[in-house]
Amino acid sequence: MLKIRGSVILLLFLIILPVISSCEFDYDESVMADDLSEDVPDTVLKNFAQVMVKDSIPTFYIEASESWTYGKRKETLFQGVHFQEYDKDGSIVTDGQADNAKMFNDTESVELWGSLFFYSKREEAALEGEYLFWDNTESTLSGKSDDRIQITEDGGSVIAGKGFFADSRTKSIKFDNQVSGIWKNEE
Repeated sequence: MLKIRGSVILLLFLIILPVISSCEFDYDESVMADDLSEDVPDTVLKNFAQVMVKDSIPTFYIEASESWTYGKRKETLFQGVHFQEYDKDGSIVTDGQADNAKMFNDTESVELWGSLFFYSKREEAALEGEYLFWDNTESTLSGKSDDRIQITEDGGSVIAGKGFFADSRTKSIKFDNQVSGIWKNEE
């Protein structure tokens, strides 16, 4: 009985071996990542989270319900975004969220749209709107000319308008039109 079973296994092996060894992949005709359209993401992540750390202290945290990386376009898209910026001691100084974001990977500039809300502990103020663009090279934050942005300070000041522009280097803000609100002078 054992001799027959061993012969059957040997026979099956001899039949299967030529079939397996005749298989080959034609890599020239396969669709490789380099051949993909720039509209097809290289990476898709769900429930994405990342912490950037410098000298063992977190500097930036981002999470998103979905993330798509497009290598050829040098862009990363995020949906359902939440982020936090930390100071040198590891304390949260900015906390924000947006429905959508697009990061331009070569400049680290970011376009945000949908429902936006940010709070800055440094500035003791919140910012709300529907669209913002962070120009990382110029350190400026701008809205569209027809989108309303509102700033609410902890001290009670509220100002809103369209055509928002802020320069983080000079700590200045401006609105181009339809400005309204109450600004409380703390002096």
